[in-house]
Amino acid sequence: MKLLNNFVSQTLPFVPKQIVSVFAMNYIAGENISTAIQKCRALNKIGAMCTIDHLGESVSDEGTVRKTVDIYLRVLEEISQEKLDSNISIKPTSFGALLSQDNCLENIRKVVKKAHELGNFVRIDMEDHPYTDMTLKAYEELRREFPNSVGVVLQSYLKRTKEDADKLSQGTKANFRLCKGIYNESEKIAYKGIQINENFLETLDLMFSRSAYVGIATHDDKLVDGALKLIEKHQLTKEQYEFQMLLGVRSSLRDQIIAQGHRMRIYLPFGGDWHAYTMRRFKENPDIVGSVLKGFFVR
Repeated sequence: MKLLNNFVSQTLPFVPKQIVSVFAMNYIAGENISTAIQKCRALNKIGAMCTIDHLGESVSDEGTVRKTVDIYLRVLEEISQEKLDSNISIKPTSFGALLSQDNCLENIRKVVKKAHELGNFVRIDMEDHPYTDMTLKAYEELRREFPNSVGVVLQSYLKRTKEDADKLSQGTKANFRLCKGIYNESEKIAYKGIQINENFLETLDLMFSRSAYVGIATHDDKLVDGALKLIEKHQLTKEQYEFQMLLGVRSSLRDQIIAQGHRMRIYLPFGGDWHAYTMRRFKENPDIVGSVLKGFFVR
């Protein structure tokens, strides 16, 4: 399967955009807010929550940053008006991290403040390692100001993650999304192979022991099974955690988890940057191709 993943990821850049769209749109919620809202409404009807993400990262001009902030403010308004069960996810590099970390923080604060006013929530995504410290710093500062309206992502392939979880979950109740991580990082800072899963479950155990709320973001059967055992170990209620999956990936597993009575949140990326997003993701981590292929053929 790994050879197939690598082959597909290497050949996709040479495939016409129209053909790639057939492959990609299975897990992209369209190009505009209305299509994302439509998809969210449909998922809510089958018992799934959503997190909406406007595509676009590594933004290097202020005009695009301002547009991104405005789009997220509109998304929050739409969620509120439509009474949808959805929050939003944002990436620091789409909020100006490449230009000014201070301005980036203010841009994120503006959106978190709006979410707070509307009784909603913002998940600050984790990107590759140059932005780890600034992302965690932004989360720590904003959760002091808006304690129930912001959360952050930790990635189990990073060797520092358990230490970060330990630090962030002391004192104030933390809100995490825990995932494996998709960026291709150096072995000096990142685990490879089975250690990623081991670190995932050890970190999840620590988070639960600190009463953190965790979005368990995985499509891996072994991690789902391990998470269920930890949920039982810590005697958690259904309101104390949730599972999270990508749109269009392993929908049968999604439905199974929902049928068992667990909370499930689906990641809904949308926007005109879908092609660049697809190319970046497959280049950064060819293994994600396998998950998408499974989602394409196993509904």
